Amino acid sequence: MGWIWKTATGFLMAGTVWGMMAYVRPAEGFLYPDGARIIIIHVPCAWISAVAYLVAAWNAGRVLKRVARPQDETWVRPDCLCEASMELGLLFSILTTATGSIFSRLQWGAFWSWDPRQTSIVVIMLLFAAYLVLRSSVTNAVMRARLTSAYAIIAVVPGMFLIWVLPRVVASLHGDANNAVIGGGLDSQYRAVLYGLALPAFVGLYTWLMQLRMRLSMAEWRAVERSVG
Repeated sequence: MGWIWKTATGFLMAGTVWGMMAYVRPAEGFLYPDGARIIIIHVPCAWISAVAYLVAAWNAGRVLKRVARPQDETWVRPDCLCEASMELGLLFSILTTATGSIFSRLQWGAFWSWDPRQTSIVVIMLLFAAYLVLRSSVTNAVMRARLTSAYAIIAVVPGMFLIWVLPRVVASLHGDANNAVIGGGLDSQYRAVLYGLALPAFVGLYTWLMQLRMRLSMAEWRAVERSVG
């Protein structure tokens, strides 16, 4: 039945593109009203980055619980899920930065303004990247699972702080934009496309990519096991 939600994800993504380019009106209150359309892509990418952190931390906890008995190999799947989610977190944080820079150029006159949210997303990308660097530097599978899982759990604390707390307690250029998205300032067209199409589409895309990455990781694991055996 997987083809049903995958097909639905495709239609939702197509609907998101149509809604962003053809359905929503230029947003009032923006320097370039047409440029506000990019938030339909930018906001879901940012939220999926946060989801990726939480999914990775959850699976990291499962790894640490099971890896104490490495012989049964029940830790392998959650370890692969943690790795896949951190990789996708890096991807979506890069997309968040790219779309945010375009919005920054249109709204504030520069691609980079050292706004707290812009600075935070750079640190978040580095947290994701550091996990991957750590993972690639350890060859022993059990030790790698332990170290990277511990890192993923520790990193989720500053990650969530940078995503949800810091930009809301310091002065930010994003203040008006935040009020528009979260405070209900968007009109009904933007809300319909953002919440009805874009967010479900990106959740489906994230899930789909997780499945594909898991298949590759498990295939790599089986190949290594055969070569060792």
